[in-house]
Amino acid sequence: MKKLALLCTVAAVAATGVVAAGTASAGSAKFDPGKAGDQTLTVWTSESAGRLAMVKALGTSFTKKYPNIKINWVVRDFGSYPAQLKLALSSNKSPDVAIGNIGWSLDGPLIKNNLIRPLTPWVKQYGWDKRYQKNELDQLKFTTDGKVFGAGAMYGVPYAADVIGWFYNIAALKKLGVGVPKTFAELQADFAKAKAAGLVPIQLGNKDQWPALHLFFNINDTTQPASQVTGLVYNKRGVKWTDSSFASSATLMAKWYKDGYIPSGTNGVAYGDATAAFGKGTGLFLPAGSWVASGLPANKFGFFLTPPVKAGDKPRATGSFGYGWHIATRSDKADLAAAFIDWETNAASARLFFEGGDIAPLQVPNVKLKPGKLTADIYNAFQSVLKNDTLLPYLDFSDPNGGEVTYPTFQRILVGNQSPADGLKTIESAREKFVDSLK
Repeated sequence: MKKLALLCTVAAVAATGVVAAGTASAGSAKFDPGKAGDQTLTVWTSESAGRLAMVKALGTSFTKKYPNIKINWVVRDFGSYPAQLKLALSSNKSPDVAIGNIGWSLDGPLIKNNLIRPLTPWVKQYGWDKRYQKNELDQLKFTTDGKVFGAGAMYGVPYAADVIGWFYNIAALKKLGVGVPKTFAELQADFAKAKAAGLVPIQLGNKDQWPALHLFFNINDTTQPASQVTGLVYNKRGVKWTDSSFASSATLMAKWYKDGYIPSGTNGVAYGDATAAFGKGTGLFLPAGSWVASGLPANKFGFFLTPPVKAGDKPRATGSFGYGWHIATRSDKADLAAAFIDWETNAASARLFFEGGDIAPLQVPNVKLKPGKLTADIYNAFQSVLKNDTLLPYLDFSDPNGGEVTYPTFQRILVGNQSPADGLKTIESAREKFVDSLK
């Protein structure tokens, strides 16, 4: 999800402090960082590359506006970040601000152990609860006991985002004599046409196991009720992985493989290798997240969300707001931390992310996008799901056992080594065990 294309924009932010002109919410806040005296704010992050450069540049513009404030950045590798952050937040030298990770993998344990604060005192002050539609806002909520995800208090404020859809080869689609599919039936018809023409319909490398789940999202979000996704993720309405809706989607995914729409041996091909092959022209479609765009020529490829079953309906798509900024429970600079978080996440910062080729979790019109059809496609697709409130959470947010259970099970289901019924039963059993542990 890291985009080096942001670096030029980053340099402009650091040099001009352009964000200062766009902090309308900060202007209405009761706390004024400029009157706080000399302060040092310690901020932890596991970001890298373009996004790290962007958040740091936004921090530089913050300290340019408020020269009495200094920021002590602590950057840790993502792999070791969760464990190190938990220790740091528990110590007498706790950071003031830190990114987390949506759902049970990191935010849940931090909340359960009272290491980060509910943002209730600042939500109304900065209007954070008005920035996002309901489905998106739910991704940022937990009950204060850390037991219920998707309800309760807002704990994090996000600055960047992602969405799952379909990349396509413009020249290959034109060669087939078809346009971007407008219905799910048209999409499947294009698979058949591509196969008949000797093209790889769906490029996919699933050695890493999780890419198959992205393919599943594209099917399930469109063909099944959205309430099934939110019900499973937030453990509501008795929704289970074993429900017929999920079984139907998994069955269709396996059928696509059996029909030859996905390369045989996909489970032995690395995600990165398949993506690189697609970039070199092998494959008509690639089901993947928006972050893949940074490695593709912007004028040779396009992007679309899975088209609806019925023409004209609003498309739904899986996506997230990634990492949210949190305020540490042990911080004695909570008001300053909130002001910093608002600066990093407001409409002006979101505009800079879009202009740099990334996407942010806010509706921002009239953005001066980087040249290229692909950039415009992703921006327009993401703005549409934000506007229509049709962005759905990742199904693997439903429990933290994806790497051990969900991903390898979907790998087997995809190629027919395990039936959808048996595989989903295995996944549901792991989910229920996790849910029971929260009681």
